[in-house]
Amino acid sequence: MRSVLLFCIFVATTAWAQQSLKINEPVGRELSSGSVESYAIALKAGDYVAGLLDQHGTTDLTILAPDGSPVRHYPGPVEGGKRLWVLIADTPGTYRIEATTSAAQPVRFELTLTQVLSLDERLKPKPWQDPNPSPRMEALRKQAAAGKFDHEAFWKQVTAEGTPLVESIEKDPQHQLVTFLWRGTPQTRNVFPIGSFKVGGLYPLDYVFHQIPSTDVWYLTVRLPTGARFTYGLSENDPLVFNGFQPERFATTQVDPLNPHRWGCAPDATRYDCQSMAENKGAVPQPWIIKNPSIAAGTIEKQKIHSELLKNDHDLSIYIPAGYKANATPYDLVVIFDESAYLTKVPTPVILDNLIAASKIPPTVAVLIANPSQASRNAELTPNPKFADFLAKELVPWIHAHYNVTNDPGSVVVAGSSLGGLAATYAGYRHPEVFGNALCQSGSFWWAPDHSGAIPDGVTTETGWMAKQFIASPTLPLRFYMDAGVFEYDSNGTGGGILETSRDMRDVLLAKGYEVHYQQFVGGHDYLSWRGTFADGLMDLIGTTKNVP
Repeated sequence: MRSVLLFCIFVATTAWAQQSLKINEPVGRELSSGSVESYAIALKAGDYVAGLLDQHGTTDLTILAPDGSPVRHYPGPVEGGKRLWVLIADTPGTYRIEATTSAAQPVRFELTLTQVLSLDERLKPKPWQDPNPSPRMEALRKQAAAGKFDHEAFWKQVTAEGTPLVESIEKDPQHQLVTFLWRGTPQTRNVFPIGSFKVGGLYPLDYVFHQIPSTDVWYLTVRLPTGARFTYGLSENDPLVFNGFQPERFATTQVDPLNPHRWGCAPDATRYDCQSMAENKGAVPQPWIIKNPSIAAGTIEKQKIHSELLKNDHDLSIYIPAGYKANATPYDLVVIFDESAYLTKVPTPVILDNLIAASKIPPTVAVLIANPSQASRNAELTPNPKFADFLAKELVPWIHAHYNVTNDPGSVVVAGSSLGGLAATYAGYRHPEVFGNALCQSGSFWWAPDHSGAIPDGVTTETGWMAKQFIASPTLPLRFYMDAGVFEYDSNGTGGGILETSRDMRDVLLAKGYEVHYQQFVGGHDYLSWRGTFADGLMDLIGTTKNVP
């Protein structure tokens, strides 16, 4: 009789312990050390389960499979509170959730099953929700849903206004909502932007345009730092493949037809030959790039120099300031790489005219060095002792023989961007007796000799070779201007980002006692930003007020 009674008690206790959980019906009890409260859930293979544990004291959960083996452990934090628990059912059957406590004193808990989704439900496409909802696009969406959207009026207004559209963000003045638009046709399947504002990164599909239902409006809204300046293009019916060069994308990418501002192309270029340019509200002014017809302009002389060290020839453009005299006080000197880009995309002669006329820098001669070829650029502008020696032992003596320039390295600047910025830094490092100032714009400090000119893969190579040279050397008589764009960050984890390696280089130089002028601009790896910061670098390094406290 007693055994039957004990069996009944056991069955009753087990039945209580195996209480089934139901959606949004909390269960809870007081739990003492050594006791176990157990709850059951009947699941199919592939089910996703989520719930909440509200604990007043330390409560530990263990989830057991139908065969009794543990699936997941959720040790309870000492401070208590609510926490999420989840699992995926690998096999069908009844799963058990056991609650225990290691606390000396009894604790109370409440367990709630909040969601059970089958495999089909879980993988069903979710309705898209804009991660950066634009008030303007949301209003348009509501108009379209109500059948009140006037297509022609909308596109007429947008064409007059120009794109991208920029909206302020309430309580976040440091960022703006930037919306790109595309007027679709029945043939439009997707639209994807390619730009220096770092579209792509780890999740490029996040940047695919979305269509507002029942309209021809395709759009993308991104959250960018206030005052962003960047170039971009739009690819309609893009392949949406991102592993290497895609010829289809090269064929489909074109300017934004709603943006009248083009970049990097001739006046008669087609929409496929150009990029669009965006300078959002709040962008830092670039006053020194604007030609002023009321001031005296310098002249450009074309020259050529042969290098015995490099066994090649380099075309040169020599900027001669207005009023230049061969017998005057020797002029400051700036040596600049990538001649063609610094005559066109960066209007160096105009910048120098304006700075000299405004007495921001002294009268200065500038020598712009052309690259014989892309291959020679890659070979010479990475840290190359022969090229640095060519600059110091062949080019500068040639300049002295033909022009009235200073011998004082403190009044000589070597300048460049990207690989050119790296080369300028290396030239100063190797020959500080010639170049006392390095002007480095978005320098490629990711470079190391085993990279073979390519961005490292982050596993087999290590960045920062140039920084290591300065760490190992005594402090040299050098001054630096450095900049980098906030869109030049390392989005892929390769160690090849310009922003992070520039910051590292800056910190190494500062730790070694160098004078470093550093700034970050709200832009990417392009001349659109460098054309403005180039003047900043000149003023910081050879400006007429550089030594004024």
